Amino acid sequence: MLKANNLKSYSQDTKKIQLLWMILGLRIIFFLFEVGIGIWSHSLSLLAGAGHLFSDLLTLGLTLISAWLVQRHSQDQTAWKYKRLEAWVALFNGASLGAIALLIAWEAVKHLQAPEPISSLPVLLVAGLSLVINGLSIQLLHPHSHHDLNFRGVLLHGVADATSSINVIVAALAVYFFNWLWADAAASLLVALLIGISAISLLRDGWHVLRNASTHQLQEDILG
Repeated sequence: MLKANNLKSYSQDTKKIQLLWMILGLRIIFFLFEVGIGIWSHSLSLLAGAGHLFSDLLTLGLTLISAWLVQRHSQDQTAWKYKRLEAWVALFNGASLGAIALLIAWEAVKHLQAPEPISSLPVLLVAGLSLVINGLSIQLLHPHSHHDLNFRGVLLHGVADATSSINVIVAALAVYFFNWLWADAAASLLVALLIGISAISLLRDGWHVLRNASTHQLQEDILG
């Protein structure tokens, strides 16, 4: 029975890793596309989304490494040290999200003071495609996010990306129909706020797991 459970757990971990690889591949392709269109269209909100997507790629890479290590050592009695690894990855994810939020907010404030014209139709197309891709990613990741802090981090990145896409769509429509050039910067500022909220949540949860893991290790040292 124990062997069967271990094999089932190993199979589930393998499926999770394969899922992460698929999402990573999709996001790398879309990141290059979004950066190119963002530069060409002069859209800060689109480049803000690309900046957050770059953070996603780092997050996915670290999460893949963490998931691979946990898969290899899930039967080891020292599993709590891998919980610490998971917590450190979550803390890095939170810190990277926070840094990107500050950078986007800084650029958004500058663009609010001096709005620049953007090519709204290409921006609208890219944002719509981004919303579809992120919606699919969220649907695939959600079942695994309840008991895995790193999957939750990847999911939160996806939610922030999807929210960013909605804001970009609204901003592009405002520019196209009403010529509200400030809408692009305003959408970027809102994206920065939402990313910052996600960052705080991840930092809090990562610190909580890290503290519990340290307490557990201390208890093992005392009993050992």
